[in-house]
Amino acid sequence: MKDLVQRAIDNGPEGVHVEARYHQRLYTQVRMKKGQLEMAVVDDFAGIGIRVLADGAWGYASTSKLDRTAVDETLENAVTAARNLARSMKNKIEIAPIKPVKGTFKSVGKDPFENHDMEEIVGLVKELDSIITNYDDKISGSDSWVREPRNHRIIMNSDGTSVELFDSRPSIILRAVAAEAGKIVPSWSTYGITGGWEIFEQKNPLEMAEFVADYAVKLLDAPFPKGGKHTVVMEPEVVGIICHEAIGHTVESDFVMSGSAAKGKIGTHVANEQVTMVDSGEQDYAAGWLAVDDAGVKAEKTVIIEKGVLKSYLHSRHSAHHFGVAPTGNERAFEYDVEPLIRMRNTYLEPGDFSEEELLEGIKFGYLCRRAGGGQADSSAEFMFEMTEALEIVNGEIGQPVRSLSLTGNAFDVLRSVDAISKEWRLDMGAGHCGKGQLAKVDGGGGTTRAIALVSGDVGGA
Repeated sequence: MKDLVQRAIDNGPEGVHVEARYHQRLYTQVRMKKGQLEMAVVDDFAGIGIRVLADGAWGYASTSKLDRTAVDETLENAVTAARNLARSMKNKIEIAPIKPVKGTFKSVGKDPFENHDMEEIVGLVKELDSIITNYDDKISGSDSWVREPRNHRIIMNSDGTSVELFDSRPSIILRAVAAEAGKIVPSWSTYGITGGWEIFEQKNPLEMAEFVADYAVKLLDAPFPKGGKHTVVMEPEVVGIICHEAIGHTVESDFVMSGSAAKGKIGTHVANEQVTMVDSGEQDYAAGWLAVDDAGVKAEKTVIIEKGVLKSYLHSRHSAHHFGVAPTGNERAFEYDVEPLIRMRNTYLEPGDFSEEELLEGIKFGYLCRRAGGGQADSSAEFMFEMTEALEIVNGEIGQPVRSLSLTGNAFDVLRSVDAISKEWRLDMGAGHCGKGQLAKVDGGGGTTRAIALVSGDVGGA
C-alpha cells in the first residue's frame, strides 16, 4: 500500500504540493437495548485521499479503488479541481514550511482488541445490559454499547513526510432509564481511550453498569438545583467539556479568522493566572492521541493559555502561514474521503496546587459537577451544558444528587473566576466524538477546578 501512496507523491506535477493518505478502518460495534441485541457488526473499508495545492488553491479527490490507475486518476482529479478553483480566487493559499516526519507510530494497547473475538464482546455487553435491566423494578430502559474503531493510516507529502500509524480507540457507553409515578430520568456512564482491551482494567465495566442503574433510581427522588450564580467544583470530564467546546473551538484558527471570541486576543489575559490550557496529541491512552496529523505535521504540545494569558491558536499549515507562526499539528480528517480540518486533540487544564478535598473547603453551598451530557457552545464562548451527574455541596461536604442541572455562561468569564485547581489530573471525555462537519476522536480534562458559574435547572418536572 505504501507504493500506491508514494506513487501519488512521485507523480505530482512540477510546482504542485501533494499530500496523499491511505486510511483503513475496521469498526466493531456491539449494542443491546433493554435486553435485545440490536447490533453486532464489523465494518471494514479503506481508500486513498489526495490533496494538492496548485496555483494557490486546494484540490481534493479520493478513491476506494486501490490500484495504480485509480491513484493516477485521483491525483489528476485533485489537480484539476485546484486549478479550476484557482481561476476565481483573489487571495492565494500559501502554507508554512515543516520539518518532515518519518517512522511508524502505534497505539493499539498492550492487549489489542483483535485478540478478543465477537463472541467475547457480545457476552460482555449482554452481561452489562443484564446488570442494568435487573437492578431494580424502577429501571424501564437500558442501552449498553461497546465499539472499537481500529485505524491504519499511511501519510506522505511533497515535503518528505512518510509515516505509518496504527491505533485502536475503544469506548463503552452505558445508559439506564428509571421511571416512577410519571417521572422518567436517564443516567449515563461512558469511557473511551486509545488503546486495547485494558480499557476494561482502567474502568471496570461491571461497576459502571451498576452505578448507572443505581444513579438513575436515585435521580427519581432528586430535587432540581437552585438557579443562580454558584460556586461549582468541576471534575475532569466537565473541565474537558469547557476546554474543548467553549474555549477550544474559539481558538481553532479557521474560526478565529471568521471572528471568534479569541480573535485579536493573543498576549492578553483571558483567564485567572492559575489557568494553563493545553492541546496535545502526545498522551498515552488518551482518546485524542495523535502522533502526526493528516497534513504530515508532527502533533506536539501546544500551550493555548499560559498562566491566564492567551498564547496560541490551533493551526493548519495555511493558517500558520497567515499568522506567521509554526503549524501546530491540528489538521485531521475522519476518513479518507474528506479533507483535513483544524481539529483539537486532547484539550485540558494543567494541574494546580490543591487537593480535591481542599477544593470543597469553605463552600457553604454549591455544586459538584462530575459528568456532562448534551449542550452547546458558540464562537462567542457562550455555552450551556447539562450535567448527567451533579451533587450539592453543603458546608464543605458532598450532599444529595440533583437532576437536570445545567451550567451556562461565557467560558472565558468562568476561567477568570477560577480560584483553585487540583493536583490530581486526568483526561475523562474520550467516549464521544467532536463534530464540526465531520467526526473526530478527542479527549479533555485536567485538574478538578473550582469556579463561579450560572446554574439553571428544569423546574417543570419529568
